[in-house]
Amino acid sequence: MLSAFFATFSHSTTYYIQSYSVGAGATNTAHSTTYTIQGSVGEQANGSATDGTNTNKSGSINTEQLNVPGAPTLSNGSSTYYNQLNFILSTSGNPTDTTYAVAVSTNNFTSTLGYVQASGAVSGTQFYQSYTSWGGGSGSFVTGLTPSTTYEIRVAAMQGMFTNSNFGAYSTASTVAYTTTFSVSPSSISLGSLLPGTVFTSSNLTLNFATTAAQGGDVYVYGANAGLYSANKLSTIAAATTNLAVASSGFGLQATGASQSYGGPLTIVAPYNGSSNNVGTETTGPADLLTTAAATLSGTASVNVQAKSSTTTPEASDYTETLTFIAAGSY
Repeated sequence: MLSAFFATFSHSTTYYIQSYSVGAGATNTAHSTTYTIQGSVGEQANGSATDGTNTNKSGSINTEQLNVPGAPTLSNGSSTYYNQLNFILSTSGNPTDTTYAVAVSTNNFTSTLGYVQASGAVSGTQFYQSYTSWGGGSGSFVTGLTPSTTYEIRVAAMQGMFTNSNFGAYSTASTVAYTTTFSVSPSSISLGSLLPGTVFTSSNLTLNFATTAAQGGDVYVYGANAGLYSANKLSTIAAATTNLAVASSGFGLQATGASQSYGGPLTIVAPYNGSSNNVGTETTGPADLLTTAAATLSGTASVNVQAKSSTTTPEASDYTETLTFIAAGSY
């Protein structure tokens, strides 16, 4: 008896499979309270295709896995964050109930420094939560970082069992140094000759203030004499918080035009935020003049001094006051 068997290989004009077979197609899962294993038979094995950035594996188990998240978007707050960075996840088209873990490195992931927790702190335990919990489009912060250091951040995805992706490509950003800068110009101003009963206003001092301090900072002012003082006459036109237009005499400061290019806002502290001839007193102890509750870049404000003498004020040409301005960041 002569038997003949005929077979053909699956092919087209663009591919040719040399051999293939169909197995039993069975699957199995094994689990306990601490682990779960999924196994299967009847699938093609060792069928991975890779290039420099992608891996394509065969089989139903591998197709259950999520898309690897793309590199996150990082920010150092326009060069103001010295101990934190902001990151915004890339979901890469994963389902809305996907959760994500965020890994941190300082050496291009030759090793992993740790994983971001819900608090923003970095620890050795992988922590997963949803895109929304990571701040959505506004992102979240990794905190407790070192100033003047470059960090890399990458993300992995998970959605239940057997779906964990690899960690994706990383993004890089650097924290900045502790920095607070301050200047006052010019170094002196003049009120001219004071006439009794008339308010005189000086030209402006310009105050420039910037700080990377996360809690912002303050500018303080104090005087040597708590008013305009004449050594020749041993007389003081006393500083006061008042409306000089109606007061018999007095001396004080007024700040205007507080602004910043980033962060802040930089604001004027009462009683120095008056208008017209309303001034704030100065004493021999520091008084808060300007304040901001957050890191601030290119903060600026103008300050003038105003004075009024009375008919009983002794005449002298040496009425002066030395004002000292101090800036401090709240780190």
